[in-house]
Amino acid sequence: MTKTLRRLISYGLVILCVHGMPAIAQVSINQWDFLIRAQNSMMTDSIAKIGVRSDATSGFDNIYDVPRPPRSPSGNYLEVYFPHSGGNWPPLLGSKYAVDFQGPADPSWNMNIESSVPGSIIVFWDSSYVEAIPPGVQLFLCDTAAHVRINMRMHGSYTFTYSGKRYFQILGGVEINVKYLMEGFWNGTTQIRDTVRGYLAAQGAPHLAVDSSSVNLADDGTGLLVFPAAPAGDYYLVMLHRNHLTIWSAVTLSVVQSTTVQSTYDFSSGSSRAFGSDPLKQVGSAYVSWGGDVNQDGVVDFLDRNIVANERGQTGYRSSDCNGDGHIDSTDYQIALNNRYRIVQKP
Repeated sequence: MTKTLRRLISYGLVILCVHGMPAIAQVSINQWDFLIRAQNSMMTDSIAKIGVRSDATSGFDNIYDVPRPPRSPSGNYLEVYFPHSGGNWPPLLGSKYAVDFQGPADPSWNMNIESSVPGSIIVFWDSSYVEAIPPGVQLFLCDTAAHVRINMRMHGSYTFTYSGKRYFQILGGVEINVKYLMEGFWNGTTQIRDTVRGYLAAQGAPHLAVDSSSVNLADDGTGLLVFPAAPAGDYYLVMLHRNHLTIWSAVTLSVVQSTTVQSTYDFSSGSSRAFGSDPLKQVGSAYVSWGGDVNQDGVVDFLDRNIVANERGQTGYRSSDCNGDGHIDSTDYQIALNNRYRIVQKP
């Protein structure tokens, strides 16, 4: 076994090769790290690293945390560092750290970038590695000056114009494990996979949407909604699907913004889990949202039935496909007919 392979395994990586190209297959949720690099027109900085270890802390860890070396005597510099002082952080090591490891429970980082020259700076990282960290960890790069949040799983770089010390944070978002079943897609055991959208709505009237998230649900109706912009607080959870009635949670959820802490909400466990009178349909022991709101106007009526009737015989990903089988036929029409006059109920 090569030294490189042993090191990758020690970092919790499993490497697969597909057509000769290496791909990251798995990263341990309790043991991961990656470089954060910066580049401008003159220089590249490639020593900043964040990571997680099961025995690390939010304070100074002698075996993990590494101070940043002094600047070059030339006077030219580009620095990415993690500022620390006080507590058990040794004053003799300074306040700038090049390597900052945290424990696995809700880690977060403050990060600064300084340069001797103004202009465009690109910050980049290995997004394929970040995406391979289990979804129990969510990481967003937050540019506090520009009020920008970048999902580090989905994007590998961020560009900004430097004019003075820039302050960043690497944080999580509001995470909700949701279970949501849909009448037309649920057969009593499994659900046809489809994308749904969740909203966090303000507790007070008129209950404006604060943030949104989409997820492709698993065949048991579960999925993780990640809301990057919503601050901690109390919200109604609102679920939307392309041809089912929108439902609201019966009560508000108290949620936090975190890299690892998750809330849970199960709409399928009872009719009382959604707001309103008879807001969900019982199918066996599960509760599902009512199907047939093809035009998403909040009511199942003749307009929805007309759309289904006009598209009968067509195939593909259409809102008129109320049972998700890819074919528009009498089964879809029957769902809209049976649920006529059903309406969205909200606080």
